[in-house]
Amino acid sequence: MEGVYYRRDDYASFWRRMAVDVIDLLVAFALAFLLISGLWIAIPSLDAANLVMGVAAMVGFGYFVVLKKSRFRTLGYRLCGVRIVGIDGRSPGWGSLIYRVAFGFLGPLNWVVDLTWLSNDDHRQALRDKYAHTYVIKVSAEPVGPGKVIYRYYEILGYNFLFREVQIPSSYATTGRNP
Repeated sequence: MEGVYYRRDDYASFWRRMAVDVIDLLVAFALAFLLISGLWIAIPSLDAANLVMGVAAMVGFGYFVVLKKSRFRTLGYRLCGVRIVGIDGRSPGWGSLIYRVAFGFLGPLNWVVDLTWLSNDDHRQALRDKYAHTYVIKVSAEPVGPGKVIYRYYEILGYNFLFREVQIPSSYATTGRNP
């Protein structure tokens, strides 16, 4: 199986990813707040806990999965000039996007470790991207070339992971040019 790889500068950097996450979280919280407030006023007999959980799930899925899958992208992705692709360079599947969102529910510490990880990764993948087999790249990025998909073992905070990755040819890694 083959995937594609990009120039290192075409992958979204730490600060760009941080900006995307902050913008998207603020937008999602604002949308959820407006929906919860509107529904609470319109139907005051609704159970508060069920209302909050239902709206949060609906907004979370709609914004972080459906909108990212669409050509419109989220506001953070649009403002920061990035898009998400699968390991094959095409639009990621529903499963990959759902995995990425699920990874975020592991807690706030996870978000810090997740984003910090990409600083030293060849593909600037956060852990959620490795888990979901996705890349966050600049809108204008084009693949540099194909690479063999390999499995690489990682031990992170005492947990063991086996991630699929695209192997960058050694000649490109050292020279920046394809053979």
